[in-house]
This record gives sequence, C-alpha cells and structure tokens, in this order.
Amino acid sequence: METNTKPPYRLVADSIREKVLAGEYALGKLPSERALIRQYGISRATAAKVLATLESEGLVVRRRGAGAFVNPQSASPENAYVSTLIADMDVREFFSAICGSIADRARAYNLNLIWGARQEFNELARDGSLDDYVARCKAANIKGVFFVPQDAMGKKGVERRNQEIAETLRHKGITVVLIDRDIVPFPRRSDFDFVGIDNVQAGYMQAKHLIACGCRRLVYVSHEKQVWTVDARFNGMRNALEECGLPTDGPLLFRGDPTDESFVRAVMRRRPDGLVFIHDDMAIAFMGVCSRLYRRPVKYIGLDDISHSRHLGISSLRQPARFIGEEAARLMALRLGHDTLPPRQVLFSAELIPRRSSLGG
Repeated sequence: METNTKPPYRLVADSIREKVLAGEYALGKLPSERALIRQYGISRATAAKVLATLESEGLVVRRRGAGAFVNPQSASPENAYVSTLIADMDVREFFSAICGSIADRARAYNLNLIWGARQEFNELARDGSLDDYVARCKAANIKGVFFVPQDAMGKKGVERRNQEIAETLRHKGITVVLIDRDIVPFPRRSDFDFVGIDNVQAGYMQAKHLIACGCRRLVYVSHEKQVWTVDARFNGMRNALEECGLPTDGPLLFRGDPTDESFVRAVMRRRPDGLVFIHDDMAIAFMGVCSRLYRRPVKYIGLDDISHSRHLGISSLRQPARFIGEEAARLMALRLGHDTLPPRQVLFSAELIPRRSSLGG
C-alpha cells in the first residue's frame, strides 16, 4: 500500500478540480471557505489555501465579497487526446503502474488517452523518424504527450536526441510532461513540467539505511546507460557518506552489466559491505552472480519495490507511482487548459521498505 504524501490542501483541491471538470459546478459558484471546512473537516487556513491554489492554476476566479467561481476558459481541456512515449512501459512494473494511474485520472480531466507503443521509441532512433511521429500525432489529434526520456538512442547522443524530441513536440503545438527523468544532465533542469521522485533524497535514503544497518564501505551499482536519475541518486549517496564521516575517495560508482562476472568482480574488489543499486532488477541480476562467486556477506538495497523483491526479501524504496501518474495527468490538463505558470517540478518522496537483504536474518 502506498503512503499518501499529499498535503491536505492538495487532496481537497484535487477533489474540487475533478468536480469542476465533471461539470458538477457548471460555470457557477464554488463552495465558500466555511462550506469547505464543514465538508472536508479542514482548518480555515487550509480552506483558504485550497481556493488560492485553484485560482493560481487558473481553474477558478475569486471576486471580493462574492466568492470563487469556475473560470469558463479553463473548466475543461475540451476532451483533448493525449498519448504516452515511454520505452520501458512493458518491461518495468513502475512505468506500467504510472500509466495505469494516468489512465484512471485522465478520464476525470476529460483527457482521451491513446497508448503509445514501445515500437515508436525504437523507430525514433532513425533519422527523419521524428517528423513521422509528429505527423502521426497530428493525424490522431493528439494535443499532449507524457514523455519518459530514453536512456540511449540515436547517433546524435542521448541528451541531444531527447531534447530534440521534447522541443520538436512543443514547437508543433504538442504539450509535453516529463516523467521520472529530465532531458538534460543532472543537476540541470529543463523548462518542461516534470514529475517524479526526489532522486537525490532517494540515494541519500538508500545509503543512510545501509549505514544504519552497520555498513561502512558503500558503492553505487548501475547499468551502463547514462541516466539523469543515476547521477542524482549517486549524489545523494555521497551526501550521506560525507554526513556520516565515511570515506568517499576512490571509485564509488560502477556502471556495467550485472550478469557479467568480470563486472561483478570489479565491484567486489572494492570490498564493499553495502551495495546501493539503481533499481531492484539490477540488484536481483547482480546478486545472483555475486552469490555464486563469493561467500562473504554483503548488505544491499534496491529501488522500485517490484513484486520479485518482496518475495526475495530485498530492501527497496517504493516510488509512489499512483501519485506520480495522477500529478502528471493534472499538469497535462492544466497546460491544455491554457495554464501559463512557469514550468513545474513536482517531486515526491519514496518510502523505505526494509527487508532481509539489509537487515540480515
């Protein structure tokens, strides 16, 4: 079960937004602060923040002495069609969960979701394919795309190609909401709306947990791909080591194939007593090889809390996939409703799930 990390004012604001987009208030007046207090059991300050939030998002207008009213220009994104551009959707439980949440919430925001195929991402590695993709979006009347940048694609390099995709879509009038990772290297931020977890905090949490379990020599293990999230999480791990006065000299970040014995040996030559993995799949593959090669115990933690991790007793961080999907859909609806606020970066906290791999036993 996911922990609800949304503050009370956001929960109430989301509830009212759904009712507005469903036409419950038509173009009329919203409940007063006093009515919100009674209906939702919140404080006066929270009720005021709810209405201020809805006003800042352009959904309502407030008139002094009269109350808050639905803004007729932004009550609905006019049944817009939106799609997904997520290469890992069918191989990562995390992205599948996010897409399911987007689909559920899209209906409440009058968004018609068209699933994007993984094949589209494979095709985008070809020169000239981006024009074909945009043409297909236009033909299907797609107004927005939920975009998870690819790890590695095209001859122009990862960073440049991902930027080219996002910027071309925007130039052609297609709204882009980034999910999970940005299109520029950490710690830079692009000027697109972005929803994910606080990856620096995630790496920090992973490391602090292993340190609390007695580990003193930590290393970070990732795949070979250059990914925005890797640098962010590794930075968080270094912060934890420095805070605890533990050594940060020498190689601490290892990128490679977790099924390759030579890579596993290279990592273990550092004699770590704690391994921080980019995600659970990496931990499972790496430890499968490591257990055949070495007898010495090592504690470890992953990220994503996939179903196999629960069965295998792997400590992990659980990402709030449902809330990430909901927030991505909300931002898309706001942008399609002509929202003009600066780009938003919405970061959720992950939840620590300790198990045998770090606790022992």
